[in-house]
Amino acid sequence: MKKVRFPLVAIAIALGIGSAVASSSKAPCDSQAQYYRSSNGVFYPAGEIGVDYVCQWDHFTVCTYYYDAASGQYKPCKYGKLLWLR
Repeated sequence: MKKVRFPLVAIAIALGIGSAVASSSKAPCDSQAQYYRSSNGVFYPAGEIGVDYVCQWDHFTVCTYYYDAASGQYKPCKYGKLLWLR
């Protein structure tokens, strides 16, 4: 019984440490500069959320994007309709 229990505990500990590192190593997109996509497909800086714009809830529309330097692409960050405050 002890021969079976030790490998299972070791695997459980390794999975716990691995999942903790994986979940903390990715930076959330909220901390990065936000961009919006114009009607002609060009990305522009969106400004500061709550000051320059808000994202009104909408399930199928992307509100803001962030620039992923690793892939060189803009990726969706927040979903909703972009409403300008100023």
